[in-house]
Amino acid sequence: MQVSACARSVQLALCCFTTSKRSSRDDFKISRGAAARGKAMDFEWGTSASSLSPAAGDDDDGEPGSGDEDVLTSLGASYRAWRAYSREKRAHEYTKTRLVELIKRESALTKQLARLGGTVEGIECALMKLEDLESAQVVLEGRYDAAVTGQAAREDLALELETVQRQCQLHTDRLHEAEAAASRWKSQYQQALPELACSNLEKERLTGELRKVKKTAVLLLNRQYVQLETMSKASQIPRLTGHLKVETKARSFSNVEII
Repeated sequence: MQVSACARSVQLALCCFTTSKRSSRDDFKISRGAAARGKAMDFEWGTSASSLSPAAGDDDDGEPGSGDEDVLTSLGASYRAWRAYSREKRAHEYTKTRLVELIKRESALTKQLARLGGTVEGIECALMKLEDLESAQVVLEGRYDAAVTGQAAREDLALELETVQRQCQLHTDRLHEAEAAASRWKSQYQQALPELACSNLEKERLTGELRKVKKTAVLLLNRQYVQLETMSKASQIPRLTGHLKVETKARSFSNVEII
């Protein structure tokens, strides 16, 4: 149930009017007015009694001045009664003014209630419902704040998850690149295996040929040294030192290890 601001102000004013109590000042003024009215009535009864018995002064003991004292007493009572009457009149005027204001307010509120089409009980029920709605609104606001906080936390977690996924994707791409490079190197290795086998065969063949060449060269050198030794003996040249050197060289060449 939704209530406008104007209707709510009218309802609050009506509730204040219906539940308002008289202040202590009003009670004091009313009590003083009642006391003044009582004193005025006593004064009126006293004056009427004195007027009904005019010969009351003749019944005195004949003392001088007794009539003057009665006059002074009656004047003091009249003054006090006049003051009480004035206070009562002021209290009456104040009460009358307050009553007129309250009547005007009541009529205005009655007209506003007629426009709204409700009663005091209905408006009180509406106010209670409004208070319930306000309390429910407070509870919902608390839940909304908690939901907003949770949503912010979820958004932060989503951002962190997105960052982690991005890093994971980057590492995955690098892993794929490494796997591609490894497969490429493996294929190159597989392609190089036949060439390596051919090169090994060629190496073995060249090693065999080199062994044969070395063996042939050693044999040729031995033959040359033998021929030189034979020629030196034939010429009979006594060169012992040279002979020893030649023999040593021939022995060294003959002892060459053929790989």
